Amino acid sequence: MKILCILLMSLIFNNAYAQPKPTVHNYSVIKPTDWTIPRTDTLDYAFGQYKGQNALLLKRKIDNYKSASTAYPKGLEFKDGIIELDAAWPGDKNGFVGLAFRIKDDHHYESVYFRPESSGTINAIQYMPEKKYDFNWWDYEADKYQGKTTLPLHGWFHIKVIVKGGKLTVFVNHHTTPDFIYSLLDSSVKSGSVGFWLGNSTIGAYKNLVVTTF
Repeated sequence: MKILCILLMSLIFNNAYAQPKPTVHNYSVIKPTDWTIPRTDTLDYAFGQYKGQNALLLKRKIDNYKSASTAYPKGLEFKDGIIELDAAWPGDKNGFVGLAFRIKDDHHYESVYFRPESSGTINAIQYMPEKKYDFNWWDYEADKYQGKTTLPLHGWFHIKVIVKGGKLTVFVNHHTTPDFIYSLLDSSVKSGSVGFWLGNSTIGAYKNLVVTTF
């Protein structure tokens, strides 16, 4: 019996030791050469200030309801972990700003985005995977893909997202209880980078991306 207990304790210890330690990746300072950031005839970016804070500003030149764009660090491999960042919407219509994770490329990733114009309603938070050239948001209009929270119309707000397996948990502005939970993440999008997301908005402001990988 004593030998069995020792063996069990040894197994537990070895399994615990084998678990990878969390790794923190701090992208508060963005080096453009280390990132994939859109700059085309319809998209642009700039490093500037918004409401007195240094920020990456993603800019869309042409309105397109099927548009979605990402900016993310190269070489980051994220499957499970914690994502934190600050975002704001400086525009005057169509406020869609957020984050993408498990990014394989510009058209294969998972996303959580926020609608400041829909603050206080079930439409304030939106989850959806992207696996097509066009951003097919119309396939994810059911309430189960959305969540209610309070957002400032044009001010900064903090986002914390925990991803583990098929489960997504979202906290806004340091809330201690989740603002949104979704438990059926797309299994075909397994891992990749993490970054900022801009929908059909003329501009989005982003800062302080910190990613902890498990």
